[in-house]
Amino acid sequence: MEIIRACGLNIFLETAAVRRETVWESVTPPGHWLGTLLEGSLSVQQDGLGEHRWESGGGTIFSAGDCVATRHVVLRDGGIAAVFVQIEADMAEPLVGGDTLAMIARKTPDPRIALPEAARTIAWQMLGCPLQGTARRLYMTGKAMEMVAHVLDDAVAPAHAGVTAGWPARDIARLHEARSILLTELAAPPSVPELARRVGTNAKKLGSGFQALFGTSVYGFVKASRLDAARLLLEGGETSIARVARQVGYQPQHFATEFRRRFGVAPTTIAGRAR
Repeated sequence: MEIIRACGLNIFLETAAVRRETVWESVTPPGHWLGTLLEGSLSVQQDGLGEHRWESGGGTIFSAGDCVATRHVVLRDGGIAAVFVQIEADMAEPLVGGDTLAMIARKTPDPRIALPEAARTIAWQMLGCPLQGTARRLYMTGKAMEMVAHVLDDAVAPAHAGVTAGWPARDIARLHEARSILLTELAAPPSVPELARRVGTNAKKLGSGFQALFGTSVYGFVKASRLDAARLLLEGGETSIARVARQVGYQPQHFATEFRRRFGVAPTTIAGRAR
């Protein structure tokens, strides 16, 4: 894990290949936290905060008043990629303000928060940064502040606040089922009407529910997930950009443009670094 410290922020960056049932322990320092597991599947047990299951795309925002013993268990083989930002307690109020700080303090580390797509994109850009030394620290600090801004703006006044508040549990379960289908059939996903039929709802409810629960449209989720999957293939050693593009459902001529737009680097850069 790489840790970058600057301006009252501690930035934690992790990419690694892992095996199922791998276990490691750490200590979560006190402070105000936000971040996302971009890829992977983990069970995380924190003293006094309970156990949570983390899946790809899961986000969180919470405060810790003391050091918290944390135990991680990998739930499936593959890779993990994560970005977390800790705002140090004595710098929190000058950075984010008292009202926002009070809102963070009421949160618990539940990884089911859907961070805004802009924040997830920034997290991927941070993991893909090729800079070194002082330039890297400056870049990471700026991106971390940008990520914090998007997450806090969404948490304080989310556009979809309360949309799912009165929804039956079965409808929320259908939305999660739809998300799983899209991830399984990413290269050739069903249309929205077909997806709605398969999970037992209608297209309008699926579209509004997806936006409310996951913070993005069905199309936006598919697009982001395809590019995330492509990045993992390239980082895993795949050398053919065209083959990767086709595997995730892109035409090669459009793939590089969309990849650079999401991650801030060309796919050839990621492939070259993996080699």
